[in-house]
Amino acid sequence: MVLASLPAQVAGDPSAAVVRFLGSVLLAFAAGTFGYYAVRNRRLDRLESQQPFWRYLGLVGATAGAFGLLGVAGVVVESRALTAFGHGALLLCIVFLAFSMREVYYNSALAPPPDEQRFSLATLRRVEAGFVAVILVEWVAVLLIDQTAVAELVKGVGSLAFAAYGLVFAEKLESMARGTSLDTLRRHLMPVLASLGGIGLADLGGVAGVSPVVVGAVENVFVVLVAGFLITATIRLQQNVEGLSA
Repeated sequence: MVLASLPAQVAGDPSAAVVRFLGSVLLAFAAGTFGYYAVRNRRLDRLESQQPFWRYLGLVGATAGAFGLLGVAGVVVESRALTAFGHGALLLCIVFLAFSMREVYYNSALAPPPDEQRFSLATLRRVEAGFVAVILVEWVAVLLIDQTAVAELVKGVGSLAFAAYGLVFAEKLESMARGTSLDTLRRHLMPVLASLGGIGLADLGGVAGVSPVVVGAVENVFVVLVAGFLITATIRLQQNVEGLSA
């Protein structure tokens, strides 16, 4: 979300401010519930190979919740720090969700043998370290340099790249986990990942000169979509907890 321009937008369009506020509140609530059930699954699941997957989903809930809370704060006050942490929370949320898909693909019993893997896990971890470096660059650009166009460009491109990375592994998992509980959860998480990437796509529209009002409206739509998809994914997590507790 482009929090730095938010107060001006709020003053000019109260209805957009209300939508943004409610969407951010809904996202914070949905993310908190999602994170809670992800932690419950981690505690109940006895498969060691699944532990990193649940850990990443717990981090997804935490960072998505932080993004929602920062969005609520951004409706009220203009702050470069809020902008920086909001961008960072969004990018980390996408990264953790993408990592969860990669973790299952490479580290579970479903993983293909090493000689059938196109890229080694070590290679991908180096790529992922680059993802984290991109997040740090974007965070510094917002917090210290105040280069709005650079920040929006890095956030937009990074969001789409990270989301695409996760969706590639989600698709790979389809043929491996079809019909399993993991496959059901994967299908619920894919729209979350795509919608998170959509928030960054809106920022690219801002860089391209699209009206800030249109950019803000598109972001609001994707924030609400993320919250809604997290709710449906949470229902699946809750069902999985019930199954593990039986």
